[in-house]
Amino acid sequence: MTAASSISIDFGFSYVNNQVRSAYGFVQNDTWGGVGTPADLPDDLFERVTLPDKFRGVNGAQDGIIPAYYRFDFERMVDLLDSRFGICGGDGNCLASFEADRRITEKTISPFIQVNNTFDLLGRRTHLIAGVRYDQTTVNSASLTPIPVGTAWVAQGEFNVVYSTESDFLPNKGSYDNWLPAVDFDIEVLDNVKLRASYSHTITRADYNSLQGGLTLNRQFGIAGGGGLQGNPNLVPFLSKNIDVSAEWYYAPTSYVSAGYFRKNVSNFINSQEVQRSAFDLRNPANGPRFRAAQAALGGTTDTGRIRDYILRNFTQGVEVARNAAGAPILDVNGYYTGRILGLPEDGLVDFRIGTPFNSDQTATLNGFEFAIQHSFWETGFGTILNYTIVRGDAKFNNALDPNVGQFALAGLSDSANAVLFYDKNGLQSRVAYNWRDKFYAGGNPNPLYVEAYGQVDASISYEFRKGLTLFAEAINLTGEGRRGHRRNENFVTFAQPGFARYTGGVRFSF
Repeated sequence: MTAASSISIDFGFSYVNNQVRSAYGFVQNDTWGGVGTPADLPDDLFERVTLPDKFRGVNGAQDGIIPAYYRFDFERMVDLLDSRFGICGGDGNCLASFEADRRITEKTISPFIQVNNTFDLLGRRTHLIAGVRYDQTTVNSASLTPIPVGTAWVAQGEFNVVYSTESDFLPNKGSYDNWLPAVDFDIEVLDNVKLRASYSHTITRADYNSLQGGLTLNRQFGIAGGGGLQGNPNLVPFLSKNIDVSAEWYYAPTSYVSAGYFRKNVSNFINSQEVQRSAFDLRNPANGPRFRAAQAALGGTTDTGRIRDYILRNFTQGVEVARNAAGAPILDVNGYYTGRILGLPEDGLVDFRIGTPFNSDQTATLNGFEFAIQHSFWETGFGTILNYTIVRGDAKFNNALDPNVGQFALAGLSDSANAVLFYDKNGLQSRVAYNWRDKFYAGGNPNPLYVEAYGQVDASISYEFRKGLTLFAEAINLTGEGRRGHRRNENFVTFAQPGFARYTGGVRFSF
């Protein structure tokens, strides 16, 4: 070191308290066959709407989409059905009370210290920054969830979970801590040529949906069982160990060329597993003595419509036959009895597949290169910026594997590029940019989702009339490019999103 060296120390402390709440209610009438007659609904409740013109910009929309459909005023429909048939109690209030209420309090303390050192190394100016941050987080997740008390077979292939009017607030806790070091080094090896290198640890916490506690069962299930979800407040964040190196040549005051390499080793990936289990001692009405007696009486049939009809006609325990105002049974279009068959203690347990997130022990490595150039054309005010990023990872989704088996794959990896032409002189700034991203795997397991390659043109212009007063305008997606996504094959389209140009303008004033 020489006398020109300097050292400084920064330190600090942060405290973050995040409070997140999600709540919802649900109203279901089990009237899938409808209520009333067509005469009960006025014709002007419905409106014929053309469809292809709503998808301008989507290739094939004019030929591949139904020409029109009828939509209705939902709020008016609900009010009408409630007043005539009491679907919400007849009081005009169809707002559902919260039956699930999940709350997360996430508290994080983060002290840090950083040393900044400037010195000469082999006669060249050098900077070294080294520091460490300690991150400690506690998660308190309380969930108010409805208490299931039974089941009901309400239609040929539909079973419902029956809930109590009471709910319990169930607390869950989790915590984690991390030491996060970081080192940055740069040296000007030649005049206007700088080399950089850095090493760091970074974290990304789990999403709040995964951190929420509480077991929630799907309201409907099938004859073979149902599903559900349970959060995990003990999830720890993704941990990434990063290496970055780059070289930069500043060949003119506002022009440079750079190339860099990056490598990231990521662990603590969050996967989801399904556990088959019973829950709340819920019973399956289609797996018990009544069901088997109906099958035997009907010659061993597997027709669940006939079996339901037999149980509703011949059993009284746990059976609720739907009746009209005169007390006669209500029949469906096949002449079968309608109503509910409740689960009884002698019926078999319902099998639920409960999905729960967890931190896997799998790791993945991604690496890539970044190239950039910025060039100003003499003193004209015109210039260009070009960059290209190449990304590769060692955990890719294989479309040829068994679609019933989940895979571990990195989402969001793709090459990208930008090309910008700009002007900046005498208070006038303008730019036109083309931004492109290659096709990438966006997640989904075991059914993958791929977002196809996409590029758009953006433009902006601004003029500073006087210091602090600027008029500006910008256009996003000038050419109206759309987006498209598919599953394992490009013909299995999952979304097609039309694109439209968006324009904004205004005045900025600073003082």
